[in-house]
Amino acid sequence: MASLLNKRDFAMQISDELLRGRTVIAADGQAIGEVAVLFFETTTWTIVSLQIKLSKTAAEQLGASRSLLRASTIELPVHMVQSVGDTVLLSVPTLGLRQTLPQAANQRAS
Repeated sequence: MASLLNKRDFAMQISDELLRGRTVIAADGQAIGEVAVLFFETTTWTIVSLQIKLSKTAAEQLGASRSLLRASTIELPVHMVQSVGDTVLLSVPTLGLRQTLPQAANQRAS
């Protein structure tokens, strides 16, 4: 089980199975996709980032690269997560996620 902290400073334990697939909502209220992968730092076994499978709309807004057979993904550091409940709520708006894209994608989206 992974332990996540929300802004209210209380810990909640949740299994990675329950977190994967949860809808991710940006601070502007837009559902941008769903949690696909959790990345852990192995020394402390803490989650350091989440890989988000972007919705088509969010991928287009961000200029994220995609292919015909594979959805666009971005890796978000956990400091961008405001809280976790039925959904994962981010502390940044959709367009603020451009900073997480590789440099080439960032230049295309500008």
